[in-house]
Amino acid sequence: MEVNVVAENLLRPLKNYSMLFQTVDFFAQGLCTAFMIYKWIIIIAIFLTWVRADPHNPLVFWINRVTYPLWEWCYQWTPRSLKLFNAYIALLFVIFLHALIPASLHSINLALHPGPSDIYSSTFLVQIAGHILQGLGIVSYSIVWFGILILAIWFVLTLVSPAANNPIVQVVYMLADPLITPIQKYLPRMQVDLSPLVGILIFYLISRYPISYLMFYGSQLSSPVQVCAY
Repeated sequence: MEVNVVAENLLRPLKNYSMLFQTVDFFAQGLCTAFMIYKWIIIIAIFLTWVRADPHNPLVFWINRVTYPLWEWCYQWTPRSLKLFNAYIALLFVIFLHALIPASLHSINLALHPGPSDIYSSTFLVQIAGHILQGLGIVSYSIVWFGILILAIWFVLTLVSPAANNPIVQVVYMLADPLITPIQKYLPRMQVDLSPLVGILIFYLISRYPISYLMFYGSQLSSPVQVCAY
């Protein structure tokens, strides 16, 4: 009987640790899902600014209410030349946190694991560095592919000559013009503007090589933890 009591007393801390680790893992998964949902809410909010949705609409009002505080915070910390893009910067900030925070919680769990694998404790900071690199890679990847999307839309628009007062056309032009103007300086004048296609090629090469290598190296440092990237 006494042996059973002693064994139970020895195992009780391990059971408490196990419950703690499960709780932290569950919380990390919940944060991963919450960041994903909030990210898509911001994307919807940005699209609503493109189409100039009615701010008095109940759904639009709610979306603005949950996104504008972050936009305003980013606006305060954004350089003056980029303040016009504070909504997009807020989105990139959430994407970075989506990759970093849940993965860091998983790494903390591994570092404090009460098992014989002390190697996890020694690689904790390495894993955090990997999460940061992957977060930066995902942000860079998002910027590049957003640029590709904008340039592709702009190229199609130049072929069909849409109305200049269309709000979506105005937004696409505002986003595409800083990307294609430097390229146009080095291209001969032609009937069809090829600068968007050249920009797409440049962005693709950037995503294919330096960004891919950055994310691969980050994933090696983060192993065995995987970041949230959906």
